[in-house]
Order: sequence, then structure tokens, then C-alpha cells
Amino acid sequence: MFLLLLQVSCKKTDVVKREKVNNMVLVYMEANNDLRYDALNSINRMELGAKNLNGTLLVYIKTSSVRSYLLKIKYDEDDNRIVSDTVKVFEKNSTSDPEFFKDVLQYAQREYPADSYGLVLWSHATSWAPASTGSVSTKSFGRDTGKEFDIIELKNAMPDNLAFIVFDACSMGGVEVLYEFKDKAKYIIASPAETISESFPYQRIAPMLFQGVTGLKDVARTYYEYYNAYTDDRQSATVVMVQNTELAGLAQEMKSVMSANKVYGDQLLSNGVQRLDFTANFPVATYDFGDFLDHNFPAAGLNAIHAQLDRLIVYKASTNKFLGVPITKFSGLTCYIPFKGDVNLNYYRRFQWYKNSGFSIPFE
Repeated sequence: MFLLLLQVSCKKTDVVKREKVNNMVLVYMEANNDLRYDALNSINRMELGAKNLNGTLLVYIKTSSVRSYLLKIKYDEDDNRIVSDTVKVFEKNSTSDPEFFKDVLQYAQREYPADSYGLVLWSHATSWAPASTGSVSTKSFGRDTGKEFDIIELKNAMPDNLAFIVFDACSMGGVEVLYEFKDKAKYIIASPAETISESFPYQRIAPMLFQGVTGLKDVARTYYEYYNAYTDDRQSATVVMVQNTELAGLAQEMKSVMSANKVYGDQLLSNGVQRLDFTANFPVATYDFGDFLDHNFPAAGLNAIHAQLDRLIVYKASTNKFLGVPITKFSGLTCYIPFKGDVNLNYYRRFQWYKNSGFSIPFE
């Protein structure tokens, strides 16, 4: 039914040379998995919110192994059908293939030139965790017939001319992920914890994606307010917006704190630190970054890094609970806390954050 909905409701158009517009935003949806219906609902909400956009909104969508589509979103009030134009059809490609991902982004920017480009990444995700083959569902980036993106491969396939990246996916608001993508965009919006599969409220935020930094801050605020208005377990949301030019400074301050307090062989404490992974069997533990600092280092030595956090974070918000579990500490970011004998440590060593932030000091 969802394939029929997508194929019948979309009109195929020929690609022609287009005039440059102010903004082009591409939503890359990996939905050849259990999120396919949520993806189609999100597209319908985008159409509902697309009445007066200051630019072009494109969606790449894959919901089956047969083919995938690039859509140009247009306004429509009917939430039972998708009316946006299909501007390209792709045959039998893996959305989690870095080269294919790169091709889609290059095609979109070439055929829909703009002064400013934004990217929304919509799918499953599990923070920085290695790619692997409750009553309220969550969506944790990338899963296409079992194949997932490695975060570093995703970064390397991405252009470096983006105004922003929005991760509509679980647990991408960790320092490891944000630092890895710091040179790819000016701003990032992400959730430090999981995200409800209902996704961002695109019917409200679609115009905001085209309104510069102020609009992006409104995107983050609207996401939080949308879920905070629920009175059941869907009242579950964390969100952060960061200014990427400040991430290098955060790593420098972290290294200063580590160098002043830790030596090889020291243990990083995790007991009592606020956890921000709430679904069963999440592959890596994620901890509130601010609470990690408070548990591991003297308060007197943290003034500079807290000041840098203030410069980095444009907006942050959290509901009081997530899936019924209290959130008592929320700094806006998460981090992993490695330990001796950690099976993930060799993989974790690949990330720039580990190398540049001093997290390596207790282990090397």
C-alpha cells in the first residue's frame, strides 16, 4: 500500500536547468526498514508545511529494495496521499552505501543550485556505535536491508558546504558524533537521547528550515515543545543545537581538564552519571556530558569548559522524563565513558574526539 501510495501520487517530471534559489534542503530518508510508514507520514507532514518555503525542499526516500525516489515537495493539505513530484528514480541501490549517498547529494546540489544548503538525515541511528548487521517505538542512522552506515564513512561522503545538518535519528547529540561532523556544516541539530518514531513535526518546522539561524533555533524549540505537550510516554524528547566552530575549543578545554587530573591507568567514573540511553539493548551507553564532568573532576577546574559549552550550545531542552524514566541532569550533550577491557575501545580510538580531547590519556 505504501509503495502504491508513493508511486501513484507522484508525478514524474523531466530535470531541466534551474535558476539558483536562496535555500535548498535535502531530507535523506533511509526507510527500507520498520520505519517506512513513519517516513511516509513525515513526507505528508512536509507537504502540509510547504505552503510558503523560501527555497526548494527535496526528499530522497527509499521504502523497498526495488527502487527509490527523489521528490520535490509541494504544498498539499491531504494527509492521506503524497502529491509531490518525483524528479528522479533510482534502481536497486543501497541507501547505506557511502558512494550512493554521495551521488544523491551531489545530484541534488547540481540540479537544484542554491546559495545555502541544508541536510536532514532521517533514519535509524545508534550514536557512534559500530555498524551492526517498548510500547512507544523509537528510531535509533541508516539501515537498509541490514546494512548500516559507519559514522566515519558517512562523514567522508558528505560535502563540506552545508549550512546545517539536522539528525532526525536517535542519539546523535553526543560529542563524538558532533565533533566528527564539525567541518561539514555550520550548525547541527540532534537529539542526545533517542527520538520517537513520529519524528520532527515537519508540518510546523518545514518553513523554519529556510529561515537561517533564527529558524534553526525555532526548529529545535518546536521539536521540544511538540513532544513536551504530550501527557503520556510520548512526552519524551531531548534536543541540542550547536555552533560547530566552537567544537574544537571544547576538545581543547577537555584536554586541559584531562591533562590536569588524569594519567595513564586512571579510571573514568560512570557510576551515578545520568544515562541518556533509554531503550533496551542500545549498543553503547551514553552519559550526560556535564554530569560526567561533575563526577570525574574537581568543580574548581571546570569553569573554562563550562564557559565553552555555553559558547557551543545555541539551544538545548529536555523533557522531565523519557519513556517514563526521569532526566535529572541535562547539559545538552552526551559522551561515552570508556573503561579498561572495553570491547568498544579499539573502535572508539578511531574518532577525532578521542584523539583531540584527552580521552586517550588514561589509556595510552
